[in-house]
Amino acid sequence: MPHPCASGHKWKFLGGKNCGCHPDASCSLPVHECEVCGDCDYGDTAAAHKIIRECPEAAECKAKGYAGLPALHLTKAEFDDLDEYSASLPTGNTPGKRWKRHDGAFDPGFIAAGGKPTWLIGEYKALFGRDDCIMVVWHIPVPRLDAPLSGGAA
Repeated sequence: MPHPCASGHKWKFLGGKNCGCHPDASCSLPVHECEVCGDCDYGDTAAAHKIIRECPEAAECKAKGYAGLPALHLTKAEFDDLDEYSASLPTGNTPGKRWKRHDGAFDPGFIAAGGKPTWLIGEYKALFGRDDCIMVVWHIPVPRLDAPLSGGAA
């Protein structure tokens, strides 16, 4: 049986999400849900990309870099146990799923310009409190000081 939206989704506006450039950015990207099948575009549309390209806060977001991201305290073993997705996002977008990303490591332009890759932790969270609409929250990994660097018990 063909998908009910094989000829196109019937999108309705669901709300907005932060542009993702920086947690404090005030840009809002439109998020839509299909009235027929319940699929979500997660704010990844041509209109959203245009908003990001034309954002008046782009320079400020770029200058802030990772400084405003929340910290995630974990042991070395917990960090090492996370799957790495430095050039993609994981499938199976279940709320609570975490992974590590060496951000910038696979961006030749970034490296050529002298950029230094930074470790981040991504986590899928429910958007609007709904498990069928997911967003990514980025964290800066911070080693737990109450645990040895080997990752063993303190």
